Amino acid sequence: MAQKHIVFTFNRAPYGSIFYNEGLRAVVGVTSGIDEHTVDVVYLGDGVYFCNKNLDRADSNRYLGTLAKNGVKLKAEQESLEERGLTTADLAEDVVIIPRSEVLSLINKADATIDF
Repeated sequence: MAQKHIVFTFNRAPYGSIFYNEGLRAVVGVTSGIDEHTVDVVYLGDGVYFCNKNLDRADSNRYLGTLAKNGVKLKAEQESLEERGLTTADLAEDVVIIPRSEVLSLINKADATIDF
């Protein structure tokens, strides 16, 4: 199978479900395969709450560490952050802010989009 560009979007708040850990586990799996697909991880809507530096990420750290080693950057949609009153000062250091237009461009250019 040829290398693909896959965008993973996280749209739900990171509380009360396993979507975040399962989603991150899926991202790690896709980046670790023999084809080493290129991956973008984008937090949208209530998903941007995962980017808060005060969130307990203990359950996710092993996945986040692997993604960082593989060069995967975590991206948060600027407009979603603003709509929820989150600022740059509220975000974890491993999060990059991108505008909605860039999110749309990533999704349009992707071979596949997987939502969590």
